[in-house]
Parts: sequence; C-alpha cells; structure tokens
Amino acid sequence: ATLTDFAYAYFCFKNGISFLNEDHWKHQYQLSIDLHDAAADAACALSDTTGVQSYSQAVLSHATSLEDKLNAMFTMVKSLRMTLSLAEAEIYAVRFLMELGEEEPRMSGNPQLDSDISSMIVTVSSMTDDSILNLKQSQDKKLLMLMNLCHEFFYIFQMVDPSRLSSVSLRMVQLSFGCGITELSPLAFAQFGVVVLSGGNAIVGYRMGSLALKLARNLCAPRLISSVIAVVQPYLAWVAEPLQTITESHQHGHTLGAQCGDVSSSTLNYAWFCMAKLLSGGDLEVV
Repeated sequence: ATLTDFAYAYFCFKNGISFLNEDHWKHQYQLSIDLHDAAADAACALSDTTGVQSYSQAVLSHATSLEDKLNAMFTMVKSLRMTLSLAEAEIYAVRFLMELGEEEPRMSGNPQLDSDISSMIVTVSSMTDDSILNLKQSQDKKLLMLMNLCHEFFYIFQMVDPSRLSSVSLRMVQLSFGCGITELSPLAFAQFGVVVLSGGNAIVGYRMGSLALKLARNLCAPRLISSVIAVVQPYLAWVAEPLQTITESHQHGHTLGAQCGDVSSSTLNYAWFCMAKLLSGGDLEVV
C-alpha cells in the first residue's frame, strides 16, 4: 500500500465516523470501535499524531472491555515511537503493559531476571528442536497485542534504555512457550539468543538463532524472515558458520525484505552483506 492509499482510506474512515449517529457509542458501538481503530491506524501510517491521539482516545474513553481497547493502545504507542517521541511512547507502553496484567520490564543485573533467564535456558536445553518448532500456534487477541507491544519496546529501549532489552526478549519467549507461537515468536527467539550469547552461552544462543530462522520459515512469513536474518546472522551465526554463508544469507534477507516492502530490514541486511563481503575477502565490485 502507498501513502496515497492510506490517505484515501483515512478520508473514508473519517467520513464514516461523521455519518454516525450522535449516540453512536451506545447504539452503534462495534461499528464505532471499528471505524475509530481504522482511522487511528491510517493516521499512524500518515504520521498524523493528532489524528491518532484523537481517535485512539475516543476508543479508550468509550470502550467497555479491555479487548476493545487493545488496538487503540498499540496504535498510540506505535505512533509516538514512529515520530521519535520516545519518552512519551515508553510511558504509554509501560502503562498499557501493566493494564494487560504484565510487569514493567526489568533492568539487566536484576537478580530475579538473571534467574528467570537461566530457567528459560534450562527449559530450551531440555527440549528437542522438533518439540519447540511444533509448539501450538495462537491467535488469541490479547496475546497477539501483548507480543506487538513488547516488540515496540525493542525499538524504544534500543534508543532510551538498552538495559531492559533482555527482559523484553525473555518475556516474549516465555509467552511463546507458555501461551502459543505467534508471528513475532521467531524474532523473540533471535533476540533472546543474543541475550544468551552475551551471557556466555554460545551453544544455546546459536541454537535459538537457528530455531528462529526455522520457525519463521515454518510460519511462511517472508517479511519476518528478513528481519530475523538481520538479527541472527551478524550476532549469532558467526559462532558456527563461515562468513561466506553469512554473506549469502544477508543477500537473501535483503532481497526478501525488498520484495515484501520491509525497507528497514532490507537495508539493514544489505549493510551487513557489504560488511561480511569485505571481511570474507569477496570482490567488492559486485557489492
């Protein structure tokens, strides 16, 4: 979809809202939720933060259940993050996370966090690849939104508080094992692999990266594969794979990202491809 498509959709959603009855939150409740959520999504794509705030706040003020608030919560956080209002995005993200019954992400060095990471490493080590790859998939709306919100934390904490990244990746893996696999589980596996490797366990760290790639392929998600490659290959694959193989994988990730419209992952893979090509002694004229 192009920005023109989003602009036209935004126009339609706003007109739809204007046609609602005055007491629409009472007599046209579900339609009101759907139109306001859609308008907020379109406004987010167009970087219209005022529109996102207006339509999302309307949902948060009138929604009668937590489930009906989920899209509005996520869209507000995503919009603030996209416009680099990171401090405000973090405040809202933590607030919404706690509304979902979760704890605030912990900082690295927290004794309980270290213990929980060690427990997850034991759990992973006790399971075969097949048993992990065959974990049940879930379409539970609350779980999906919780995983999406945690994913937003990755973007936010990378720039404002990297010490909390390990806590977020751990929680996403815990949710994947305990509640079901979602489309973001492969990326969570990859990020947790980086945490494990940085803690000195290269074997389990590399295994988590390998599982992340296999799981992404099992889910048939080309766009997801590109983003997973951008994490696994530069941070984990070097443990056991030659640079030539890593170079080829980044080239594949660059192509997949470009084909799926994932510009950020495609660009990141291309940057890693160039670096791996240089380090492996490849002909830079073809880069």
